[in-house]
Amino acid sequence: MSALPLPTTQSAIRFHAFGTPDVLAHETELPLPTPGPGEVRIRVEASCVQFTDTLIRMGRYPDLRDPPPVTPGYDVVGRVDALGEGVTNVAVGDRVADLTMIGSHAQFTIRPAAGLVPVPESVDAAEASTLILSWLTAQQALFRAGELKPHQRVLITGGNGAVGQAAIVLAKQAGAEVFATAGTRHHALLRELGATPLPREDWLPSVRGTMDVVLDGIAADRFRSPFAALKRGGRLVAIGTTALASGPLFRIIAAAVTFVWLMVAPNGRKARFYSITAHRKRHPEAFRTDLAALMNLLANGQIRPHVARRIRFDEVAQAHRDLEAGGLTGKIVLLPKS
Repeated sequence: MSALPLPTTQSAIRFHAFGTPDVLAHETELPLPTPGPGEVRIRVEASCVQFTDTLIRMGRYPDLRDPPPVTPGYDVVGRVDALGEGVTNVAVGDRVADLTMIGSHAQFTIRPAAGLVPVPESVDAAEASTLILSWLTAQQALFRAGELKPHQRVLITGGNGAVGQAAIVLAKQAGAEVFATAGTRHHALLRELGATPLPREDWLPSVRGTMDVVLDGIAADRFRSPFAALKRGGRLVAIGTTALASGPLFRIIAAAVTFVWLMVAPNGRKARFYSITAHRKRHPEAFRTDLAALMNLLANGQIRPHVARRIRFDEVAQAHRDLEAGGLTGKIVLLPKS
């Protein structure tokens, strides 16, 4: 494989203050980053535009410590094009993936070499990028945090979302009986994926006390309905707070207090919060193992992520607006070379 000519500058998306999508700018002639010891530079092939990116842009993401200017981009698929001192586990030209949190909505990004996961040459870069956050969150939340077993019943709130769709597919492949909530217009999609659809609102009466696992990414009523859906011995795994993200601080605090109580209450059920970044810090090998397994499923045609749009740098701000509006049923993926 012949090497691509190396530029001396690069383009990237950046914002210099937290705010609306209008703060996002496509900047060119930025300095080409240089990898330090233990790092590599990656020429970006694909990077998803996530709902999480909108929280980062607004300054509402708790794990972000970097002040503006910030280049968003929570994941990356690309090729190693430069090695820092001491790197021996990858080589220039290797195709790799990583969870970045920020920095990958650019032509090049710097990553620690130790955390990189190989990407098969046969897979589409955009489809591969969808696995890094959404599919890995679904996989680890279901099986590592939720301990889902074959023939158990699992409920997924927001089943039409990216994580929800991935969770339906993975749970069905594991032999579970799957139920999912969504608006009526998404019920055909849920059935196609293999889930029994439930209404977006007022779904609890039909499943109260019957679920082994509930995967909740919404927290619309402070986790109370998902917890009530569990049978004795069941596990609630909270993976997000979509309904709270844009609300007042007191609602977030109230939901957190409720969840902590659910975690410790002696009622025969369990509540856990899953964060992909926190789980990776505690179990880095599990991140690499699980993401590599998903890449192999993609290469073997056993899963097929839904890429809704493939976009250019100048379309990122509109992608943020669309994500905030809701209703998307597939991933938006930035392709820097397009």
